[in-house]
Amino acid sequence: MDRRYFLHAVSAAAILPLAGCRLADPEPGWDLSAPLDNDVRLRLLEFARLAPNSHNVQPWLVDLVSDATMRLYVDRTRLLPATDPQARQIHISQGTFLELLAIAAREFGYRAEIRYFPGGEYSSSVVENRPVASISLRPEPGVARDPLFQQVRKRRTNKRPYDLEAKLSAAELGELHSAAQSTALAWRMPTSESERRTLCGICTQAMATEVSSVERNRETARWFRFSDRELLQKRDGFGAAQNGVEGVKKWFAENFILSRERAPDPKGAFAQGAIAQTGTQAGSAAAFAALVSRTNTRLDQVLAGRAYARIDLTASRLGLAIQPLSQALEEYPEMAPLRMRLKLALGVAQEETVQMLFRLGRAKPARHTPRRTVAALIRQAAAGGNGMNSSS
Repeated sequence: MDRRYFLHAVSAAAILPLAGCRLADPEPGWDLSAPLDNDVRLRLLEFARLAPNSHNVQPWLVDLVSDATMRLYVDRTRLLPATDPQARQIHISQGTFLELLAIAAREFGYRAEIRYFPGGEYSSSVVENRPVASISLRPEPGVARDPLFQQVRKRRTNKRPYDLEAKLSAAELGELHSAAQSTALAWRMPTSESERRTLCGICTQAMATEVSSVERNRETARWFRFSDRELLQKRDGFGAAQNGVEGVKKWFAENFILSRERAPDPKGAFAQGAIAQTGTQAGSAAAFAALVSRTNTRLDQVLAGRAYARIDLTASRLGLAIQPLSQALEEYPEMAPLRMRLKLALGVAQEETVQMLFRLGRAKPARHTPRRTVAALIRQAAAGGNGMNSSS
């Protein structure tokens, strides 16, 4: 930024508070104060769409097959080919969606019977136009409600710096471990300070590797919302507020530092800021944890997503902050050395797959990422149904 531009920006930032400018704080999609739809399928989708998902691309398409049946597909227009070339994280996001849907079903007196890949499971190197799951809703008035339902609208990914002095108790760590409810996944939680520092270094280097590519930066910028207006219009992705940047700092960054045109530059503020932010995030983690699978099938990935969703909701119930740090897990050639280092640091065999790596701690609440409407997720309405259609 040249000197004149810089001085103009500083002057504008200085007078902003004096002008009494109120900065917008949108969280579209999280206000469920309106009456819920009488169609139980749509009622459950209202909650499922709040699931954590990679880059908040919301890669879900739903067929309303009958009054009690739905099919879930990957929205292939919402993939991340540069940062998630095998679509592994996209399929983890299918699992988080299914878990929140199943939890919501119990709340409303139904059991969601989920059949994975009813048209056949496809390879972990492709994304085919076949359903990830078929969901049948069976009325069961006496079904036990899941206490985690109360956290569905409260949970959030928190990218703020955490309070490094606020340690997690053994009881809290034990509850998080138990929450996964999966025998197919191993749990790794390094406990020593030297292990924590090693993981911090790996996460920071992994972000530096990710942003060294113009194409990967361009992809991330596609999902970054450079203003509240853009966030409200798109209702997906994430912006400065979701990264913990607020007030004058947020306004200054959006108006004078960050732009979609400059974002692809590996030496620019968008890329270099991501490295610095990741260093701060990882360095403030009270603990790291990982979910590991023996193989890396599409079903493994979906199950990892279901397990992570329960961990995420449990963290919310315990008043803890949580954030995935997925850069070191990305499957392009430049990241291979760091993936190997991560496995060594976690004590994971090379033939196994780290499906999720996340940090835990305590922090001020962060903003929710936006969500699209249920109608935007509907791929094809059933005959005689609600007539909702979407081209997405």
